[in-house]
Amino acid sequence: MKKQDIAGIIVYVLILAFAAVFGLVVVNQYSSKSNMETWQFILFVAGAIVAGLIINAILYELAHMLGAKIGGYKITLVSILGFTFLKEENKTKFRFMSFDGLTGETKIIPIEKRKKPSNPVPYLIMGTIVYAIEVVGVVFTFSILTREGGTTMMSNIAYFLLIVMAVGGIIVFYNIIPFQLDSMNDGYRLRLVSGKKNKEAFNKALLGISDSGSAEGEHVEETSFSSDLKLNQVLMCLNEEKYVEAEQLVDSIIANADTDKKISNKVLLEANAQKVFLVFMNNDEEASQKFFEENLTLQDRKRLSDELSLPCIRAYLLVSSILDRSHSECMRTLDKVYKAYKRTPENRRPLESKLFNIALEMANKKHPDWNLGDYAIKE
Repeated sequence: MKKQDIAGIIVYVLILAFAAVFGLVVVNQYSSKSNMETWQFILFVAGAIVAGLIINAILYELAHMLGAKIGGYKITLVSILGFTFLKEENKTKFRFMSFDGLTGETKIIPIEKRKKPSNPVPYLIMGTIVYAIEVVGVVFTFSILTREGGTTMMSNIAYFLLIVMAVGGIIVFYNIIPFQLDSMNDGYRLRLVSGKKNKEAFNKALLGISDSGSAEGEHVEETSFSSDLKLNQVLMCLNEEKYVEAEQLVDSIIANADTDKKISNKVLLEANAQKVFLVFMNNDEEASQKFFEENLTLQDRKRLSDELSLPCIRAYLLVSSILDRSHSECMRTLDKVYKAYKRTPENRRPLESKLFNIALEMANKKHPDWNLGDYAIKE
């Protein structure tokens, strides 16, 4: 079990403990004063929890957006509970997508040619600041609504707001924990960007630019953050057709995952996808076949086939066409190419298109009767 999984279990246990205590001490004791039937009170609490989830998810991503603007970033995607707005071809579009976070995600890139380098700290702390303002507002409103002489309706509204605030507290608690969890939270990233050099590395990672390392005394942990930087170096090598060097970098990422158990599943999946592609690029078919028979499990194949990203698609295209010789799996994969391309950051599209077309040509050469050439990405 990875350390991030253990940390996640501890955090979720603490969240459940808080929810249980709050439910017994605050919510349960108010039930007799609410003048509601049992079923009505259950609906009341459930409605407050749902409202708290929606309201705080919206507030938290609005806070991210405000912090991003203050820090000097361009916002490329905002996802709230899967409802996603993103920039494509200078237009704002809507999709329902998965996200890397507890309730949402805001993706940013630094504004280049800015007098001051973009600073990620406001982006990472603004959610906590906005929640502190929410707490002050709810506590003040609660004291007004529950003062002597108030109506039952006023008390119900007060406790509804209190539950909303408690849900927000859970969301903020998850996001301020300074450890890597099952998604990249603000507290963990804030710890990683301490120091000027690490902020620069963070910005370079967002732009897809490789970084040579951290300044002396400002060490970036060997986690998803530093592995992201290595993945960017892999892309630089791929762009220069340095496939051997690229595979060595990928191997170091995967080896680190096996020893330190700190790399996120998302980063590891892309590293494995790059490894599949590079094995084909650096070896003949027979050697590749032998390598994958020994190292590529059915679970690995499924992860590659399920992921909607061009690195995973080109890797699975090679696996399904050259190793498995499965026309149906090959076509199922190719049907996702356009959608994956649209989700690829604009600065990575030229390279990803080039790499996909290389993989497509290899598959087409293996099976000329499948007529795969029409699926080439044309910039």
